[in-house]
Amino acid sequence: MEPVKDFESFYTIKILPFLDELDNERSSAYNWKKFTLFTGAGAIACFFLNFLKIFPSGTILAVAMLLMCITGVFFWTKYNDRYIDDFKEKIIGQIITYIYPSAVYKPMGFVSKKEYKASGLYRRRFTDFDGDDYWQCNYNGIAFHCSEINSWYQDMAGKQNIFKGLFFVANINNSFSGGTYIWLKGKAQLASSLADEHYRMLPLPNVHRVNTGHMEFNKHYSVYTTNSDEASLILNYNMLDHILLIKTKLQSDISFSFVKGKCYIAVPFEENLLEPDKNGLLDKQEIKNYFYTILLVFNIIRKLELNRLT
Repeated sequence: MEPVKDFESFYTIKILPFLDELDNERSSAYNWKKFTLFTGAGAIACFFLNFLKIFPSGTILAVAMLLMCITGVFFWTKYNDRYIDDFKEKIIGQIITYIYPSAVYKPMGFVSKKEYKASGLYRRRFTDFDGDDYWQCNYNGIAFHCSEINSWYQDMAGKQNIFKGLFFVANINNSFSGGTYIWLKGKAQLASSLADEHYRMLPLPNVHRVNTGHMEFNKHYSVYTTNSDEASLILNYNMLDHILLIKTKLQSDISFSFVKGKCYIAVPFEENLLEPDKNGLLDKQEIKNYFYTILLVFNIIRKLELNRLT
């Protein structure tokens, strides 16, 4: 990947020509949303006034407004979907292929459940799993793919979030057969009971704790592995320093694992990273935010020096 030197030129040539069109699409979707809410509220009000016998002909008007509301839902959905699809193609797709021209971007795709489970980073069994903004490429000799992921479960207490954020998978070395898990301090994904192990948590091979010998690192992370020799090879002092640096810069509870020749990285974010801003796209800073979110993935792979393990 060549250094990104001139965001301003990229913005002017590749992004700016589409912004008015996208803003018009956003306005159309918003106007249909207002129409839908207004007619829906009107239908409810007319039914209610008719029920109270204050407005005897309210039923006819309520039915008419209900039909308009249904029409509004159709067009609101149509224009909103068009806006999001065009945003993904003309903004996010343009940014990804500008940063790395050979990248493949699939707006509706996401990292598979199988890979998420294999990572061992979040072992709580989920009832729902979703995502979007999948993209893949080869950088510094490392083939990787990533996407936004959202996993959660429903129980008697309601919806409980497990993970929401960026999740990516890098192929490093097929000769690695073990698993090394770098969990946040105090959040090791180990079962506290037989019920947890068999009913609430996803499978994990037998692991033992690793003392990295890095005092600062040990304040933030706990490391467990199935293979001490592999863990020692992977987690040299440079790697540990870089993990701490990434965590500090992102101010995020990022976690890592190295399982059967793959590196898994989970970066929690509350916001939807690559979705259009509700206030529109005319603010250049919003485009920069998308730009640097995508650069983040490349920077993490570069900082970790994963090519050292290939």
